[in-house]
Amino acid sequence: MLVIINLLIVFLGLVLAAFAQPSRLLLSGRVLDQNSGAIGGAVVTLHHTKSRREQMTTTDENGDYQFAGVLEGDYQLTATAAGFKPVQHALALKAGERPAVSVELVLMPGSLAESVVITASSLAATPEALEHVAGSIDVIDARTLEQSRAFTSSEALRKVAGVNVRDEEGFGLRPNIGIRGLNPTRSTKVLLLEDGIPLTYAPYGDNASYYHPPIDRFESVEVLKGSGQILHGPQTIGGVINYITRTPPEQAAGAVTLTGGSRSYFNGHANYGFTVGRTGLLFDYTRKQGEGARDNVRSGLNDFNFKTVTTLGAKQALTTKFNYYGEDSNVAYSGLREDEYRANPRQNPFRNDFFYGDRFGASATHAYVFTPDVVLTTNFYGSYFRRHWWRQSSNSGQRPNRLYNPATRTGDADCLSMADLNTTCGNEGRLRKYYFLGVEPRLRVNHQLFGVRSETDFGLRAHFETQDRVQRNGDLPNSRDGVIAENNERRNQAYSGFVQNRFLFGDFTITPGIRIEHIEYQRTNRLANAGRGVTGTTNLTQLVPGLGVSYNP
Repeated sequence: MLVIINLLIVFLGLVLAAFAQPSRLLLSGRVLDQNSGAIGGAVVTLHHTKSRREQMTTTDENGDYQFAGVLEGDYQLTATAAGFKPVQHALALKAGERPAVSVELVLMPGSLAESVVITASSLAATPEALEHVAGSIDVIDARTLEQSRAFTSSEALRKVAGVNVRDEEGFGLRPNIGIRGLNPTRSTKVLLLEDGIPLTYAPYGDNASYYHPPIDRFESVEVLKGSGQILHGPQTIGGVINYITRTPPEQAAGAVTLTGGSRSYFNGHANYGFTVGRTGLLFDYTRKQGEGARDNVRSGLNDFNFKTVTTLGAKQALTTKFNYYGEDSNVAYSGLREDEYRANPRQNPFRNDFFYGDRFGASATHAYVFTPDVVLTTNFYGSYFRRHWWRQSSNSGQRPNRLYNPATRTGDADCLSMADLNTTCGNEGRLRKYYFLGVEPRLRVNHQLFGVRSETDFGLRAHFETQDRVQRNGDLPNSRDGVIAENNERRNQAYSGFVQNRFLFGDFTITPGIRIEHIEYQRTNRLANAGRGVTGTTNLTQLVPGLGVSYNP
């Protein structure tokens, strides 16, 4: 009797185990061209959205593909083939509905180079590539930005763990971004990129963020932390933030968004794009203005962006971009003393402090596809940034900055206290101009190394910066000229190179890499040596190794 009971228990356990096994499906289909012709040799990838696990197969001569034993869930099905534009299809598979699912994918004629030049602006390139990135990467996609209605880049970045953003004027014009506990002031420990190209006006010589474009014109944001930073530089000790602009649409399309609010707030954003022949064009404009949370604080900006993507045959594509950004803001550096805050927390005594900024930027990215496994992309970029900040305080210890000091006999003799701030105290004009140019070729090779599937990246960059820094001390609170107190020029020439290889061992990815930076600094003080000037130089060469290991079950 006991034997029979044990057999029944074992049988019942086997039955329950069979029912407990997750249901699996058969996913199959065909890849066709626009004329319903079969496309053999197309690569079909099935990407599980939640786990990021992917399966890959190739279509046969009839264009057929098949994935067996697929678990239920949300998937992204992607098909690529030489000479055709990639296509993606979202799937929600449920085992209870049917055991087999068939999906037909139609590819339109296009250029492989076109897809390469678009993905080259991204740190991860494709959702499938996220799991292979060394270090930690977070992506704030277009849907998240749209649904959250992020007011500034600061609001958007706060969605990423480990990122600390400190507000300043409330419009995100000069963000203070820190990653993993580093000092966020002026975002100096973070490399900011736009479509993979340096965003700040002097990343080697002065990485402070006195310019930041509005979040409205970006489609997504990537935040990279860890050894994946080997591919980028400089100032990557905290991480890399890459803003991705929109791609011109194939069909004519546009949008206008108008937002208003209290304190004279207005935000207008418009974009329009279309494709003519092999060239896609996109126009984007943002106007943002409003008063701050304190008295005598107002910000206003105009941002215009023009982007083109041109296919030059089946193996080449070119992306160009031009941007103008202008800012006119009534904004101060100084805060309030405790007694001032108790008297009126909204006051701002520095009503004559103004910031004026203009930036012109241009870039071109060329992609050449030697084979689907060997791709060369080359970035050419440059910018000019002028910022003039006339102010009566550069920190809370200067109240005001032209306060007379009888011991050193410096400052304005008739500026004796804050009571004279708006009458007889002068100001300081921090007048800066920045120029930079750069070229950066990058080569990616997919291959087998020691019998292991690998992705190798090589890159070189030449980057040149010039800073023109002048300070003028004005006699009046609203002066726009004065005696020159500082006049110097700073030049940097930076040459860098890197190599990185990803070893793909199933769920494991091991990524060793090394980067070299050589920087030549030159600084000229034009006021020294009785006005004849003095020049000093120094060089720095640094090797930066990196190793990343990732596991994605």
